[in-house]
Amino acid sequence: MIEQQSPQDYLDDLHAIGVTSLFQPHLTTRDRAAGIRRVRQELGRMRTELTLHRDAFSENGSGMSADEAKRRAAPLNLLLLLHEQLVEEVGDLERSLSSGKPLPYRFEFGRFIFGDVETGEWFVGGQEQYDDWLHIQQFKRRLDALRQKGQPAREQLIGLRGELEALTAEHDKTQAKIESRQKRAFVVRRLGMLVILIAASGTVGLYYWNTQRDFSLVALGLTAVCALLIPIVIANWKNPRTRTARRQRKLEAQILELRQEGAQHRQSYQPLELQIKALEVHYNRMMDNWEAARLVKNRLDTFIEEGQPLRERVESIRAELEDLRQQRDKLLRKLERRQKRGAFARRMILHLLLVLASGALGFYLHYKGEQDYASVMYGLGAFCILLVPLAYIDWKNRDGKLESNLRKIETRMLQLQTEGKQVMKRYHPIELQIKTLIAQYKRTRAGITESNESPALF
Repeated sequence: MIEQQSPQDYLDDLHAIGVTSLFQPHLTTRDRAAGIRRVRQELGRMRTELTLHRDAFSENGSGMSADEAKRRAAPLNLLLLLHEQLVEEVGDLERSLSSGKPLPYRFEFGRFIFGDVETGEWFVGGQEQYDDWLHIQQFKRRLDALRQKGQPAREQLIGLRGELEALTAEHDKTQAKIESRQKRAFVVRRLGMLVILIAASGTVGLYYWNTQRDFSLVALGLTAVCALLIPIVIANWKNPRTRTARRQRKLEAQILELRQEGAQHRQSYQPLELQIKALEVHYNRMMDNWEAARLVKNRLDTFIEEGQPLRERVESIRAELEDLRQQRDKLLRKLERRQKRGAFARRMILHLLLVLASGALGFYLHYKGEQDYASVMYGLGAFCILLVPLAYIDWKNRDGKLESNLRKIETRMLQLQTEGKQVMKRYHPIELQIKTLIAQYKRTRAGITESNESPALF
């Protein structure tokens, strides 16, 4: 079954088709043409098998997430990319044969397909690249083992850091309260409130002394209590041994203890952390040096980013030009209709017919004795007579407005075309570079390399 075949089996089948053998110089033209027909048939069959196998992950993968299906289909997508490049190479060979040009350079593609199932990164390469990949994977397993070993200490340090941040925030909040209590305004506000209460309750007590003796005694008692609280408030303000200060000292002791504990854990974890960072740097350097396609992709992204504003400006110019072109065509059709022979005469005849119709209808109404209606129709006829010179003036002015708008549109189109040529002059080299890098990226990603043998002339 197709589902049981591995990506390596498909790559072996692609090699067995013999695409590279078509570029051998000793083949005759007849044998090469027959080989091209056979290779095209086999490549078509391989594409069908690869596409069906890839689509099976998304169609029949019950319980499989979209990301997992994408990772499972990653090697097949890479093989389809290789298949696309092989078809292009065969097409280049056919074009060279039909035009009588020399044979293209021979090429090779990797014998092994390898990658990481978890990340979905797959590559096609030769024996040397395959051995390098195995070495990198061994190095990665060592790095993962160190990360797993340091995970408990890292989690403990994160927990201590979070607890220390919480205690620090509480310490800052308590410190703000202490600083607020030490300000003179703090005690002044409280003494002011007590003085106001003393004055209010004393006034109430004296006012109700003769009428409501019990209520008056309560008010005077409140006055005495407030008076006794004044020295207590002053003493409490000057005494630093408050409950807030004790809580502050307790928080400082806890923070100090956590910092000491964190320093101990950090001291034990730091060598492992430095080792992990060093291995990560070395691993990333190995991947960058080994994966040539990533370097090409970085250059490609740089050119795409550089050309993005220019491409957007070109697209906006094209859209505006298309809109202006439609407006220009519409104005040209209007001018063409207005400038046709007899167009103005037809409009004048229409006005004269209105005058005659109004006059005839007015005469008929006058004959019938409908003087009021007849006067209205005579007035309408006179109005239509006055419209004749106005229609002529409007006709001439309208032509001038249409021609003015047409000149504005054509001037704007000329400006846009000039600007578009300048932008394309800057964008065209970037676009060519992008297309070249895309082709290079596809070939590198598919594992295709040029052979050292020179092309043969025939």
